[in-house]
Amino acid sequence: MGFLQLNRHATVTKDAGAVVTLDGNAGFGQVVAHEAMQLGIEKAKQHGMAAIALRNAHHVGRIGYWAEQCAAAGLISIHFVSVIGDPMVAPFRGKDSRFGTNPLCVVFPRAGHPPLLLDYATSAIAFGKTRVAWHKGEAVAPAA
Repeated sequence: MGFLQLNRHATVTKDAGAVVTLDGNAGFGQVVAHEAMQLGIEKAKQHGMAAIALRNAHHVGRIGYWAEQCAAAGLISIHFVSVIGDPMVAPFRGKDSRFGTNPLCVVFPRAGHPPLLLDYATSAIAFGKTRVAWHKGEAVAPAA
């Protein structure tokens, strides 16, 4: 993917109605993810469902935030993130790291109640939590 590029926006590389692929053009993840989410909400309302793929984007932040946008629009959503870089997670019963933390998020809106939101990494500890602790010079308890 390369280095972060300033002032970049998501561009559509394939549009098949309810299925759209976007290129983040190495832009800020939060900017291009916002654009992808707005398009996804629009497409879901237009077609009854939508599948949006965003590639070539830097860190998008907490994916639960994007799911909350869908819930606010009355939509169920499922979000997957593929984390690039060195493997940090061992497979079940494995001893060596083979995967990234690859977060997953699912949200279900509920009338008159906050949405049911599941937002988690596939690792015991979210990578973002370890980075914050590292910058503060703090230890993270196992499975915190």
